Amino acid sequence: MQVFCCFLLLINLTLWQQSNNPPFKIAITAGSPTIVAESDVWIKVSLTNNTNHDLDDSGSYVSGIDLDPNLRFEVRDERGKLVPKRTYPRPELRPGYPVNRTIAPGQTFTLEQRVGALYDMRKPGKYSIQVSRSISDNPKDDIKSNIVTVTVTAKGKSSGDRSAKGRDMTR
Repeated sequence: MQVFCCFLLLINLTLWQQSNNPPFKIAITAGSPTIVAESDVWIKVSLTNNTNHDLDDSGSYVSGIDLDPNLRFEVRDERGKLVPKRTYPRPELRPGYPVNRTIAPGQTFTLEQRVGALYDMRKPGKYSIQVSRSISDNPKDDIKSNIVTVTVTAKGKSSGDRSAKGRDMTR
């Protein structure tokens, strides 16, 4: 009986550890904490594989927007309201391109993301950004990043302008 109880305890401990150890971690940083109005807003997204097997990070990107399709971005203004997505004419005609990527166990992959391409942060104000990625069909299982705040200033008040294209920042 004692062996059986130890066996059950071991199984429960294993399940508990699995549920508290997410398969990956997402960390974000602002490319620049202060941006001039109407400039692009960039963040660096680092995805770390915490498992003992490869993590598939492939997807189909939309040209011109170029955000990782596996990630969801939540952008809020200083009042906590969700920032609307930008609209583009005839989005169904935008070409896409596949990206095949695997993140090895323990590896961190970092990619700059131009959040301003999809979310309207062209007006002065403070914006909070959080990134998430799902691990199942249940939204409660999503893994979320830390939150960063970006301040957009009126033109002529700061020089935090970024105009370079996004690039892989693999480590």
